[in-house]
Amino acid sequence: FAGTLASNLKPVLRGLKPGECAPVKLAILGALRSLAEKGHAISVALHAYALLPCLRDEDIQVQRKVCALYRVLAEEGAATMVAQDVKSIMQCYEATQAKGVPLAAPLDTLSAIAIAGEGAAVASVIEKLLANLKDGRPKIRKSTCATLGAIVSGGAQELLGSLGLCAEAQGPGGQASLFEMLISLALDDNDDDVRLEAADALKCLPEADPDKCDQTRERFPQLVKRLRLRPFRHCYGRKGEAIKKVCHAIGIESEHEAEEEGFCAICQEI
Repeated sequence: FAGTLASNLKPVLRGLKPGECAPVKLAILGALRSLAEKGHAISVALHAYALLPCLRDEDIQVQRKVCALYRVLAEEGAATMVAQDVKSIMQCYEATQAKGVPLAAPLDTLSAIAIAGEGAAVASVIEKLLANLKDGRPKIRKSTCATLGAIVSGGAQELLGSLGLCAEAQGPGGQASLFEMLISLALDDNDDDVRLEAADALKCLPEADPDKCDQTRERFPQLVKRLRLRPFRHCYGRKGEAIKKVCHAIGIESEHEAEEEGFCAICQEI
């Protein structure tokens, strides 16, 4: 039955047109997701044009469900086909933000598309994503960090550098690099989940390359000093793990590791 439906989707997709009631759209989107999860993602993605009106729907549940469908399509092998809708997915997020109820679902969808190898496509909305790092909602900051990490791991590391978001090519006016922004979140955010996600995203950036750690420390002397002098002794759990990852990203030992190896916790010398 699933195969028959997947080969004849046009009649079903008529129910996604503007003006149709939300329950009908939700039911159709649920059915399409089920098809995608059963091996028919390509067939569904061929009709992705019919999903676009749902990204602009007035009902936030419809927007959430269509974003979830896009995510499944990306995860099930149709990322290249839906990557063309990246800007529309970002606009969906912005629309929900304007309503005061921003969804994390569009950001999670962008992560899935990037991870599936379409990092360059998702990088086209990078400037809008960066603004979300200062959002007041931890869930949005966390999803944004995950998306940024996915962009790089999805093959767009050099592209981010060319956009002035890495240490090698900082933006105009002395703006902080993406590396610095993520480290600030990893060390200072008041939500431990955000801290850890930001620290994980760091690992994907050029500055965190083990072969470049010496250069990175030279570029960020104040950061090195801060990490070496800050009392991290009592930082445990996710907070401690985030700090440890930041130390590794910049090529210095955390206080705990230094003590274990016989180093002075302050000056990092024996």
